[in-house]
Amino acid sequence: MKKLVSIFAAIILAAVLSTDADARRFGIKAGVNVTDLDVENVESVGALGYQAGISWQFDLPLGFAIQPDILYHVNATKIDAVSDQLSMGYVKVPVNVQWGLRFADRKIRVFGQASPFVSYAVSMDGGNENFAADWDNVNRFSYGAGLGAGIQLGFIQLTAEYNWAFGNSLKDKTTDELFNKGNFSGYTVSLAFMFGGKKK
Repeated sequence: MKKLVSIFAAIILAAVLSTDADARRFGIKAGVNVTDLDVENVESVGALGYQAGISWQFDLPLGFAIQPDILYHVNATKIDAVSDQLSMGYVKVPVNVQWGLRFADRKIRVFGQASPFVSYAVSMDGGNENFAADWDNVNRFSYGAGLGAGIQLGFIQLTAEYNWAFGNSLKDKTTDELFNKGNFSGYTVSLAFMFGGKKK
């Protein structure tokens, strides 16, 4: 985990140092997501969550851009063995590496993106007593990656992507090991408003 954080910090620092002020933007970002909890031998159904936070965008040569975010991201799911919806809130830091084409005097940008991320669980709601009793059942640090695409119209940016969480998000210690090797994955649609940068 420390190595991942160091790599992310190095990427962001390199982007900041390699771009001038006219190529940097700051924004606010929010969206909705439908996630599912991948668990062994248990049926789960995707549920609606949300995310909100701040974003920075740095234009790079050859059509590339890098856009790190700091988000509060809620993953949710419904499981047949749990009476209520289970949701977990994370502080999530994705580093969106984007590549795309610009049109209409650079006011329109269409791009694809890859988004490695790290996150830390800060809230938990629902589930049964065995799971929700304390944080001993949760790996609070998690990591993963997303793939998606988007369009930016001036200062408005719309993105859609699919995120995979790697490792184990949950570590239930009950004898049936219901949540062993569980992790959240799902779709996210986000809208961001980016301010600053070069005006043409």
